[in-house]
Amino acid sequence: MAKALIATDGSDFAVTAATRAKDVLNPSLELTIVTVVPPPVLPVAAPVTGLEASPVTTPEVTEELTEALQAEAQAGLERTARALGGDVQRRVEYGDPAAEIVRVAADEGYDVVVVGSHGSGFVKRVLLGSVSQHVLHHAPCPVLVVRASDHS
Repeated sequence: MAKALIATDGSDFAVTAATRAKDVLNPSLELTIVTVVPPPVLPVAAPVTGLEASPVTTPEVTEELTEALQAEAQAGLERTARALGGDVQRRVEYGDPAAEIVRVAADEGYDVVVVGSHGSGFVKRVLLGSVSQHVLHHAPCPVLVVRASDHS
């Protein structure tokens, strides 16, 4: 059976993109939604002369942050699954979102990947990167990019 991988972060935009994509995809596709938990960004102390900067955290704080990111990811998956309705597979991956979406698509043999795009300008894309841009250029299968709508 043909299958589609729909990337989501659970935001309003991502849920809307997923539902818009479902409307144009073949209804017989097996749908899997994926969210990627990025590595936690830990605060770093300013370097002291002659010493390197070091994380200002404890293992407990790191664990709490990781658990919070995991809970947020799970909630985003469930929100997207409810919006899509029907039988939808769910998966959580860990790492760089763009790279992980491409890896999952390649490793699992998906027939199409769906990603949202906010349509950010050139400067923002250069500074922040673009998950949809990376997936579009590196996925091993067709990619459906659902742009943000200017009107609801």
